[in-house]
Amino acid sequence: MAKDETPADSPTMIIPRGTEIEVDAHGQLSVCAPGNLVIQNSGSYGTLESRTGSIRIDHGVAVEAVSVRCAGDCFVQGSLTAWKVTARALQLEESARANVVLQETERLDIGRDARLVGNFDSEKELFLLFSRFAREFRSLPFFFERRESAPGSLPPASENGGDEDGHQPSELPEPLFFALVLLERDSERGDYGHTSQRVLAELVKLLREGDLETLELTYRTLFGRIIDPRDDVHRAAELIGGYFAEGDEMRPPGSG
Repeated sequence: MAKDETPADSPTMIIPRGTEIEVDAHGQLSVCAPGNLVIQNSGSYGTLESRTGSIRIDHGVAVEAVSVRCAGDCFVQGSLTAWKVTARALQLEESARANVVLQETERLDIGRDARLVGNFDSEKELFLLFSRFAREFRSLPFFFERRESAPGSLPPASENGGDEDGHQPSELPEPLFFALVLLERDSERGDYGHTSQRVLAELVKLLREGDLETLELTYRTLFGRIIDPRDDVHRAAELIGGYFAEGDEMRPPGSG
């Protein structure tokens, strides 16, 4: 019988009872722990969550996550890139680095040599900032990395930022432009079923082509066909609905 050659000092991994570990459609790992969660390996995650404790990212560890949530504090000793951090406090120690778009915390502690980029209080605040600098924002390259085309997927954008027919998304009014960004982002995740993906593709097509007349007539029906819409879709529907509602208020009575 072969002798066990496992080193005596090999680390032991303990998964506490109640821990939930999942892998999403993009292969990103999501971990929800009942207590404290310590990350000692660099990696890309969907969600990191501690239901009752804190989360710590150790020295030399680079973590990218869509969402970081904990009941206690989020300690960063290495680096963290996240769309949203929800915690009692976000603490960047020593030379830690953090790129956080949305932050929902009661307290922020930053070490002398630490650096924080982002740090918006809410999605509304983020959109208001983009609105103030819409011209500068629109001048940035407008493209998304695309996976191989699948049924219901979106057509690729051309190098000049428009679609294959040369339509320019940046010519849209600001609410519709931001709605397009949200719908593009949600569609790119590819997590919806075939019907919902096709509906998203149709909405994006109308926005890219600037076909606002058709969009106004059909957007309520199209959004109603999306099964289990996420926050990005809800927000896009609000932006589009608000834009057309504002237009209705400005039209004289009896006009079409």
